[in-house]
Amino acid sequence: MAFLLCFISVEVWGQDTVSLKSVEVLVKKNDLSELGKKTERIDSTVKQQFVLQSLSELLSLNSPLFIKSYGPGGIASSAFRGGNASQTAILWNGFNIQNAMLGQSDLALIPSCLFDEVAIEYGGSSALWGSGAVAGSIRLGNKTSFDKGLFVSTSLGGGSFGRQNSSALVSLSKSHFVSSTRFYLVNSANNYSYKDTVDKENPIKRVQNAAYQYMGLMQELRWAIRPKQILSANVWLNNNQRKIPSFTSATDPKTYQYDQALRLSANWSYQENHFSSVIKGAFLYDKINYNDSLAKSYSRSEAKTLIAENENYFGWVKNQQLNFGLNVTSSSAVSTNYDGTKGLNKFSMVIGNRSSLLKEKLLLHVGLRAEYFSVGALPITWNASLTYLLSKSIRVHANSARVYRQPTLNELYWLPGGNLHLKPEQGYTHELEINWRKQIRTIEVFISGAAFSRQIDNWILWVPGEGGNPSPRNIQKVWSRGTETTLKVNYRKNKWRASAGIIFGYVLSTTIANSQENSNTIGKQLIYTPRYTVNGNLSLAYSNLQVFFFNQYIGYRYTSSDNSAWLDPYHLSGVRTSVNTGIEKANLVFFASCNNLFNVNYQIIQGRPMPLRNYEIGLTLQFKYKKSI
Repeated sequence: MAFLLCFISVEVWGQDTVSLKSVEVLVKKNDLSELGKKTERIDSTVKQQFVLQSLSELLSLNSPLFIKSYGPGGIASSAFRGGNASQTAILWNGFNIQNAMLGQSDLALIPSCLFDEVAIEYGGSSALWGSGAVAGSIRLGNKTSFDKGLFVSTSLGGGSFGRQNSSALVSLSKSHFVSSTRFYLVNSANNYSYKDTVDKENPIKRVQNAAYQYMGLMQELRWAIRPKQILSANVWLNNNQRKIPSFTSATDPKTYQYDQALRLSANWSYQENHFSSVIKGAFLYDKINYNDSLAKSYSRSEAKTLIAENENYFGWVKNQQLNFGLNVTSSSAVSTNYDGTKGLNKFSMVIGNRSSLLKEKLLLHVGLRAEYFSVGALPITWNASLTYLLSKSIRVHANSARVYRQPTLNELYWLPGGNLHLKPEQGYTHELEINWRKQIRTIEVFISGAAFSRQIDNWILWVPGEGGNPSPRNIQKVWSRGTETTLKVNYRKNKWRASAGIIFGYVLSTTIANSQENSNTIGKQLIYTPRYTVNGNLSLAYSNLQVFFFNQYIGYRYTSSDNSAWLDPYHLSGVRTSVNTGIEKANLVFFASCNNLFNVNYQIIQGRPMPLRNYEIGLTLQFKYKKSI
């Protein structure tokens, strides 16, 4: 049994990783990328419980991803299977929205209310998604079906530390046109209490200078211009302001950060018989201003990225589908730490083939990607994946791939310290996943298991350079391996519903080579990479009343590369409940939550204490109307 548990992986309840369907129905890039890999989608009922939370909070409690959070209002990034934030692709409408300067996105600035669908794709997919899709991908998207009528939803909430949340959605769906408008606004004084274990006389302290305000708008338009052609356009605006607290300085800090983002995308798709084609483009703009008046430190940066892409899918013979495409990407940035405007251009070609064999029980996909970058050389990347229906209840998924991450603009051009001679991080990833699902009268049981291994060479680290200034170097080789396990049980009878689930994660991510002199990191776990994580949840519902209990365990996290210092493990629990007073065309949902239920004193990042017990309440009003409009 112990062996079985360490070979079991995560799968979202009620979702198969990929449906085995004939290639006569043309598939798109998402389908190809999921083939052979574990993909979990956040359930809509769970997502409703986090409607006023950020993407970082949603993923932290509902997946084995470790989210490195600096606290409420602070930066939050993902640690995916022993990788770092720049080795995770954040995909919006198929475009990687990682900041071209930083190579990562702040998950705290992405509200979950903007998206109908949040999917977590495990394993590398550089052959399909390009640079950065090394450890996994987080896909964000919305459902924009035609002829659904009018739908309006608005949510209001408040909570501890002066937190105020609001969001709204207005969707108009006609037979040939869809318009979806989403808005959100978050304010918080963020003056939460925490426990200072060093100060024995006055351990309870309150955070100062930590207020934040996030606001944004997303507009999506979709036209069925002809029966076989669809045109879409999307706009996403963010404007975020936050103060950055200090937990070490005796003086009142005066540090601020302003983040602005504009993301535009357009998509034209055509499908006829056994051929489909997609032409799409995107413009990504990120602006970050950082001010520290006490230290007299000021930083301004602007990054712009233009992307043009073409995807084609052709069912050339029965049970065989060819996919091929081109991508052109141009990034540029200006910063107070650059010598003028710097840029990076990329051109890539992709080709692959998907096969359906053994009466559709076996799906295979192989793909190849060749790229040219204006700075540095890149490897040719590939992937080979399969999904096999072993029996009616058992599925097997396997994937092998060559993956890479291109150095960012900061790593190349930062002054002082940038390094134009950096090589891309590159290596190989392999994974095997098995899942079993069984319906026994009113009870459904799901067990799944996965093991993975990934070796990345030329791993980039910032180390002391000339004059003591930090400089990025291709320093080490890292081997990440581990297992992910899940057991879920679901019960439904009449008006009663209940479920229980537990997710285990084990990650061993160690340095196996290091070019630094006198390095003592060989065989040591990477910093801020917990070896053990456990996520558990219970839910009970009767009619329109639902109660959820969440519990998360995060193991030791080393804070030094030689593993001589660490942060203690912690358990974090929470309770969320909601009541739906729905009628024929409208729903009114009341919800409340208690976070950090047992008042645990913990830190995710050293020197950044997290809040003690806190509360939230709110309501959501939904209205739908369909008529020939």
